[in-house]
Amino acid sequence: MITIDGPAGAGKSTAARELARRLGYRFIDTGALYRGIAWRVREAKVDPGDGGALGRLLAGTTIDLGDGAVLVDGRDVTGEIRTPEIGELTSRLSMLAGVREKVTPIQRRLAAEGGAVLEGRDTGSVVCPDAEVKFYLDASPDVRVVRRQRELEARGLPAAPEQVRAEIGRRDRQDRERPLAPLVVPDGAVVIDSTGRSVEEVVRLMLEEVARHGCCTRS
Repeated sequence: MITIDGPAGAGKSTAARELARRLGYRFIDTGALYRGIAWRVREAKVDPGDGGALGRLLAGTTIDLGDGAVLVDGRDVTGEIRTPEIGELTSRLSMLAGVREKVTPIQRRLAAEGGAVLEGRDTGSVVCPDAEVKFYLDASPDVRVVRRQRELEARGLPAAPEQVRAEIGRRDRQDRERPLAPLVVPDGAVVIDSTGRSVEEVVRLMLEEVARHGCCTRS
């Protein structure tokens, strides 16, 4: 079990996908589950501040990951959850205990068989604190803004650098200051700064650490 945590724009998803591919492991995007919940809340027009209504919605909602797809009540919503609107709602919902109590057991179930690379903001600190290998991936603010901007542009959602910087700043504050499962460097995690490093360089460093722990591949 391998975890990769870090802030938005640090390159976690790209590195995690490639690391999982090289090892023949399963890639688990834990944040996508929260985005799936946010999508469901938006579709149902439920106020996140209405605990009763939110609890009833969560109780009747199923969410899962399958073959790279995010499935909410059996519907593939993968292409609908990467908008700034869903990102903002996800950030709000991820601070709520009820939402975390819904999502964390799903994340742990997905990781339980091992041979998995989990990417998120609390995978090594809360979801799988007993993971054999933990990473914390970071990057300079300027690099993170550029990466996030390119990601949005690739999805047909162009945004001005100032807007992206503000979005990342808000998300950082919320992630680091929330009382439940804040973004931290997990105990025992190897910190990698991806500033000025290619994906290949980052993944190579990770593979070296995985090998040092004696983890095997499945390919």
